[in-house]
Amino acid sequence: MFLLWVGTFYAARLLEYAPLASLWFPPAAVSFAAFAVFRWRALPALLAAACVASWTTWARLDAGYGIGDVLLNAALYAAAHCVPYWLAAEAVLRSISAPQAPSIARTVAVFLLAGMLAAALAAVAGACATVDVGLAPESERWPLVLPWLIGDYVGLLVSGPLLLLALRWLAAELRIPVAQRLYAFDGIPRPPRSLRSFLLKLSFTLGVAVLALVAVAQAPANEPLLFLVFAAIVIQLWIVHTQGALESLVSIALFSLTVVVAVAALDLGQIALDLQLAIITQAAASYFALTVPVLYADNALLRRRLIRDALTGAYSRHFFVDLSQQAIAQAHDRREPVSLLMIDLDHLKHVNDRYGHAAGDQALVQVTDLCQAALGANDLLGRLGGDEFCALLPGRDSEAAAAVAVGLIAAVRASRFAFADDVHPSLSIGLATTQSPGDDYESLWLRADSALYVAKRNGRGRMARDADE
Repeated sequence: MFLLWVGTFYAARLLEYAPLASLWFPPAAVSFAAFAVFRWRALPALLAAACVASWTTWARLDAGYGIGDVLLNAALYAAAHCVPYWLAAEAVLRSISAPQAPSIARTVAVFLLAGMLAAALAAVAGACATVDVGLAPESERWPLVLPWLIGDYVGLLVSGPLLLLALRWLAAELRIPVAQRLYAFDGIPRPPRSLRSFLLKLSFTLGVAVLALVAVAQAPANEPLLFLVFAAIVIQLWIVHTQGALESLVSIALFSLTVVVAVAALDLGQIALDLQLAIITQAAASYFALTVPVLYADNALLRRRLIRDALTGAYSRHFFVDLSQQAIAQAHDRREPVSLLMIDLDHLKHVNDRYGHAAGDQALVQVTDLCQAALGANDLLGRLGGDEFCALLPGRDSEAAAAVAVGLIAAVRASRFAFADDVHPSLSIGLATTQSPGDDYESLWLRADSALYVAKRNGRGRMARDADE
């Protein structure tokens, strides 16, 4: 951590705004990630690194002060830097709820806000410490704050989460325990992993950004060329929406690094501030965009729970009724018949009483799978409750539906329960078919239900038709 912090400190000179401030300061990300993963155990290394950085700044400026002034400035700078980012890391960790499912949107919001406050506190405290020990004149106290704040915030935003994952991996390799909250978002839904697709998108994004900056360097008076850089930021959001969280974090960090290196190489310091503000916007938007796959997954889960029975996967009662009503109305418009099968799994109570409700659930799932396999693509299967199912067969008359019912009974009878050899599954089925344009789901269901009870009275394991058939 010491070497990483010092190395990024020297890298920050690529976008140095003044000898005492940089518009891109990745050590802020190192401190945040180190405190989040290693907590107070990271403090000695970070304090030592900050002191070394402060000492090298004095040496570079050749300020000519005594060793006491150097040590005092080093201590003040280390405290001004470390305390805010420890507080930011603590705030982010506390935003992750341990007992229930964590909210990535809340954690992202806390990270953005706490990071801004930490950068502001570090900038104000650092600028004041620098002026108070005489390293800068009084007139530089407040002018130093804004570039210092922006540099810290950009460095934190674009690299903090990625470095957190890297240090978490390092801690696991070294068998150092870390807060379990740091693993809370590992289950974020992600698209299928495709390294080639990611590299193509990343190359395209970085290439557009570099070409845009080259164009700006060649025609500095043509300010609209900066729009091309913002176009690259929009493309970056494409990566966030189509790739996983790790790829998104990598692309955010590499995009910022590419812009910084290009600005330094092309001597575009006059637009550096504009670009860093744009990168802040891009990073914030990207982190919030990471919540989109979670929302998609939650919506898909809610939809499935609304339309599917949780145990068997058949349609839920209410959704099945709605679909059936629509299918019957469409069949009436086409003047086609519709048949309905009321299906009952025989002796489920006996299975539950003898082998337990887990076995009963297994029997329901098994029978549902067999029915789904035997029904056609346009047929609908719903679970009405308990051991009762209902199948709607659009376009099938009584004879065709009877053939389907006989096939269902035979398929179930030929199967075996995995939990018992002495109990054989069987179905009782009642059949009803539309007779007139006035028939609706309710009338069809009542007639099929009456036929089902006839099948049960006649010995179960068989099919019975409505008396009107």
